[in-house]
Amino acid sequence: MNDFIHSPKNTSTNESAVDEFYCVRGQEDFLDSNNNPRCNNETSDKVLAKKIVRDDGAIKYSLKLDNNGKIFNPISIYGSTKISSFLDRVCRSQNKYKEVNLKAFNMYLSFLKTKNIAWLHNAEREI
Repeated sequence: MNDFIHSPKNTSTNESAVDEFYCVRGQEDFLDSNNNPRCNNETSDKVLAKKIVRDDGAIKYSLKLDNNGKIFNPISIYGSTKISSFLDRVCRSQNKYKEVNLKAFNMYLSFLKTKNIAWLHNAEREI
């Protein structure tokens, strides 16, 4: 009986299997290992990008949209509190996210990290 070696599967949580929530530099709760600004929880108003790991292991990348359906720009001179019409105040959700590909997601993260508007334009072109 002692000839058999039993090795249980590793049940510890893998770092890449955790949902990640990103915000703009300066409003972060912490910086991850890649120096990306991150928030602790999804319910924070500061969350602008999400990396969600589904139960089957698939990864979903999402970016926050503004009222006009464009990628949200947190450093805009108009700010996020600009309300331009009755529809914006009543009907249009302030917390819409769009699923994007990894390339657009990484470009937006570069924008959040550096605040260089060129990264935002590149991410908009990618989607």
